[in-house]
Formats: sequence, C-alpha cells, structure tokens
Amino acid sequence: MKKKVIALAVLLALLFAFGFRVAHPKDGLASALGSAKSSVIVYKHGSQFKTGQKVVVVVAGQGIETGIVKSNTDKTVDVDTRAAFVRVNQDEVLGSLIIVVPFFGNILNAIGL
Repeated sequence: MKKKVIALAVLLALLFAFGFRVAHPKDGLASALGSAKSSVIVYKHGSQFKTGQKVVVVVAGQGIETGIVKSNTDKTVDVDTRAAFVRVNQDEVLGSLIIVVPFFGNILNAIGL
C-alpha cells in the first residue's frame, strides 16, 4: 500500500511539473453529462491560445470558468463562457482544457469547495 501511495505522489508531481493542473469550475461550457459546475477539469498550463481553443479562465467576481477563445491580442483574450462573453487579461487564462471529469464536482460542491 505504501508503494502505491508513493507511486501516485510521484506521478502527480510529474504531471504538475509538466504543466497539468486540476480545477473545479464555477461555470462555463456544459457537456452531455452535465454542467461545468458539477465537474472537475484537467487543463494544461500555458500562454499561447488560438481562436476556437477551449480554455480555463479566471473571471473577476465569479471564479474559474471554462470557455472558448473567440479572439485574442497581446494583452487580452475574448472568451465565450456559455453564460457570457468576457474579456480577460492574458494572465487570467490558466491554460487549455484537456478533459472534463463529470460528477466529481458535485462532491466538491457538497463539502464547500
């Protein structure tokens, strides 16, 4: 059991070192299995974003949301988050969306995260 825990910790550390992160969005794009609020997302930290790319952003006053890049400049990114069209600074875009894991967000909502 101890070796499995150590192996899992090493794997998570490597994924973090390569730029992979996990987050629980407050809103954003929905999937066939539910809303973003009821999901946990995995994203890759980065700074280069293209039009049409799915991204994870921090929206002021609302928290972490998922969305699609509609346009970008050197300083700002325009993102469609399903509920709104927002313009955020480049540093407020956390990275590109890799995968949405449905239902685990319900557990985090229940404990207040």
